[in-house]
Amino acid sequence: MGNCGPSGACGLSRGGELNASCGAVLHCAETIKGGIATYLRELIPLQRDEFGPNKVFVVIPESQRMELPVPNGVTVVTYADGGGRAANAMRLALRSLAVARRERVAVVHVHSTFAGALVRPLLALAYRSARVVYCAHGWAWDRPLSGKARAAVVAVERLLSLLSDMIVCISEHERVTAIDNGISPSRLVVVRNGVSQQRPVPLGDAPHWPEGRLRVLFVGRFDRQKGVDLLFDALRVLGDKVHAVVAGAAVLADGTVLAMPDNVTTIGWVSPGELETLFASAQVLVVPSRWEGFGLIAAEAMRAGLAVVAARVGGLPEVVADGVTGMVIDPGSTDALVAALAQLSAERAREMGDAGKARFLEHFTMERVHRELREVYGFST
Repeated sequence: MGNCGPSGACGLSRGGELNASCGAVLHCAETIKGGIATYLRELIPLQRDEFGPNKVFVVIPESQRMELPVPNGVTVVTYADGGGRAANAMRLALRSLAVARRERVAVVHVHSTFAGALVRPLLALAYRSARVVYCAHGWAWDRPLSGKARAAVVAVERLLSLLSDMIVCISEHERVTAIDNGISPSRLVVVRNGVSQQRPVPLGDAPHWPEGRLRVLFVGRFDRQKGVDLLFDALRVLGDKVHAVVAGAAVLADGTVLAMPDNVTTIGWVSPGELETLFASAQVLVVPSRWEGFGLIAAEAMRAGLAVVAARVGGLPEVVADGVTGMVIDPGSTDALVAALAQLSAERAREMGDAGKARFLEHFTMERVHRELREVYGFST
């Protein structure tokens, strides 16, 4: 590990900062399908380029390895997943501890609730040399929960926050709700999500869009959180005025029952290059989520110059400028979604898409995320 001392902590500079040329970073996540995969896929190359080869490590489930291509010099370690999320999180924690010890990492960056629930306590017990950075990527208490379940989630997150050196909030909404639920502001830092300025190379052919209809795109899991059922209900009302292409699939068995309208084409999960082709051919992205920490797909669409219609939940109103880069509508409302799509002309969608591209460059690049995370890690330049 170069100039690392015998304790395993790498080269502390004045002020307690770590030298980025020495400190190794470990990312760990119990699931990456969707937004976390995009986040890591675009962040890791920037970290590899700055921190150097063999300084960035990732622990993820074996079944999702193909979701995360990485550059040379980045080590991906997998574990055999299956048997439920709690069991997977325990396997992740044990594998992450082993990697952290073996590589003497300086920072462990923990992604998502289940990972945070088990990785942080294990590190506190068995490997205290690393700086622990936690990101929920959407607080569990934002989901519909019973009173007792919500109280339990708040109590656990509040307790585990004491085992985190810093907690990354991906939106101001996340920071405010964390403070409201008793987490110390001193442990919280807002690093809004972003994607690389470098767009993936488009791949594949554009889907068939019927002539004369508004071209609507949805990308994400087919579950209650993402609100695809609301989109389908709206499409039934709108009929032949619109046509939607839906990219994604069911991941969680949450009881969502879906019947596809006639004006929908489903294409399953797509690669980043295939997604770029979809962005180039669609006119508007719809994000009808019922809860959302940030909504990374909205930033991706804005990068491509696509208008966005999004629900007023979580961090989405911080991403989409209502009436400028898209529309922000009441959550859980089919009527609001119908009204927004019915009034959106092709010309207005183009204007919003152009404004969205400018807003993306100003606020939501992964290059900015990387710079801010370097400070969170305590790395000097």
